[in-house]
Amino acid sequence: MLTMNDCLGIANLEADEVTQIAAHEHLPFMTALEKGAALLNEPWGDAAVRQMVWDNLCTTNRRRPDEAVALMTLYNDTCDRHPNPFDRRHTPVRVGPPNRRH
Repeated sequence: MLTMNDCLGIANLEADEVTQIAAHEHLPFMTALEKGAALLNEPWGDAAVRQMVWDNLCTTNRRRPDEAVALMTLYNDTCDRHPNPFDRRHTPVRVGPPNRRH
């Protein structure tokens, strides 16, 4: 039998990243884990995961600024773990970068 940690390892995702995918897509945790694993098999999957965390960070920053610090740390960690620079959502009105700048 697979454990949750096994599933996270196979998907190459952290539990906090899956939680953010679930929140962004309004999915249960296990469905979000499956979606995240499927995304990371696409050339743009890393960017999609980063974008979901970024979108949640922007929403959290506006509504609950006290929680934004922890989410910014997760965003930076996600950028480190999923560095593929592909961006499927180019737009001049984006609030910030889909990938943090060093």
